[in-house]
Amino acid sequence: MANSGSRVRLTWWPLVVIFAVVCALSFMVTDLVRPSHHWFGWYLAVVWSLYTPIAVVGVLGALHLRRQDGGLVPRSTFAGATDRMVVFTVPTLGRADTVNALRRVIRSISGHAPSNLSTWRIDVVTEQGASESVLDELRSQPRVRVLVVPGDYQTPNGAKFKTRANHFAMEQRRLTGENDAHTYVYHLDDDTNVGPDTIASIAEFVVSHNNCHLLAQGTLTFPRELTTSRLAWYCDAIRPADDLTRFAFFTGKLGRPLGGLHGEHVVIRADIEDEIGWDFRDTVIEDAYFALEFAQRYPGRATTLNSFSYGASPSSVGELVKQRRRWAEGLLRFVFKRSLPWRSKLPLFYSVACWATAPLQFMPLMLALGLAMGVPALPPYRWIMVLWATSVATRTWQYIQGLKVNIAASADQRNSWWRSTLLVPGLFVFSAIETYAAVLGLIRFLGVGRQRVSESIAKPL
Repeated sequence: MANSGSRVRLTWWPLVVIFAVVCALSFMVTDLVRPSHHWFGWYLAVVWSLYTPIAVVGVLGALHLRRQDGGLVPRSTFAGATDRMVVFTVPTLGRADTVNALRRVIRSISGHAPSNLSTWRIDVVTEQGASESVLDELRSQPRVRVLVVPGDYQTPNGAKFKTRANHFAMEQRRLTGENDAHTYVYHLDDDTNVGPDTIASIAEFVVSHNNCHLLAQGTLTFPRELTTSRLAWYCDAIRPADDLTRFAFFTGKLGRPLGGLHGEHVVIRADIEDEIGWDFRDTVIEDAYFALEFAQRYPGRATTLNSFSYGASPSSVGELVKQRRRWAEGLLRFVFKRSLPWRSKLPLFYSVACWATAPLQFMPLMLALGLAMGVPALPPYRWIMVLWATSVATRTWQYIQGLKVNIAASADQRNSWWRSTLLVPGLFVFSAIETYAAVLGLIRFLGVGRQRVSESIAKPL
């Protein structure tokens, strides 16, 4: 199983080295090939510089963590305890093919929660039509409450899918009088384990941040043993890296989750969740809507959760594309929703814009277009290459750091120099996969094949 004890340090020398190498190679090319002021060069100057602000934000977030814990990735070793109620909310489709992963998740909670929590419960939220044998098994387990969302249940705004399930669970806690300032809700997916550091960080948050911070999100990790597709696992190296950079800046440094939230590994005070609710119409990214509402109502009241969650990457590249496609479509609908204020959603809009335009930035495609037009695939001025080098170096550095974190979260922590080395050429493969998913998400956003039923990403059991 996942390793919950080892610490990992963010290293900065790869960022510096990669930046220097990319700059040197870029300047060598511009010495050999004279850049032109063709419109294509100006186009490249724009699209290859788009990621630079996100890169800067990411570095600032990582520096914030470095000042907090000397560069070590936060993993709580809090030995105290809290008697505040903590409700672990785990949505699931409740199918027979997902029960093994769900069992694993419940075992991890039941095994670790007593170390730091005296009052806790697991709410498994599922849809009507779930396997009765699965439900009976879940009901027989101590501290597990099964909430079955009725088929005719509707929220006032017509929430769907996981959003609808979250709102139903919130309403059930309201009926039992649990949505108060003494109760905390921790959200977790049905294939993601907790570890000792996860539970310790929840107790630490409740004890140390009581009435100061109302929400916290931690670092998603993907242990190697929970993933059958090695390529999907490499692609998911960017996810813990994003938590330790961009998310660390907005949620940790600014205290406002303007960069979004995860749908899991998030703890929220129950009365705040009840106030905001999950009744967001027609969305598959309820976490982004909740994040924006929280940032508007409680600026500066969010923080980072000093721990990992231990999830499974998609079981194949096809499933990973399906996952990213859903995110891309949902985020595009989110940022173009007129009822949401632009000032609050601007950071997320910028990130989505960079992702959605990935097909128009993809370097091999741009080189091929330049060759076809007979013009150099270079921006008109050399200094623009510095911006491009900043983006390339930061993105590569993030993948390297994310891989280190995923290895540290794995039972087998052996690392080889070739794994990090493979990431560099592998970035072209990862970028192609993410680009393809963005294209599919954009097509869905434009109305072709829009998601109408709940999609479940196949992951190892």
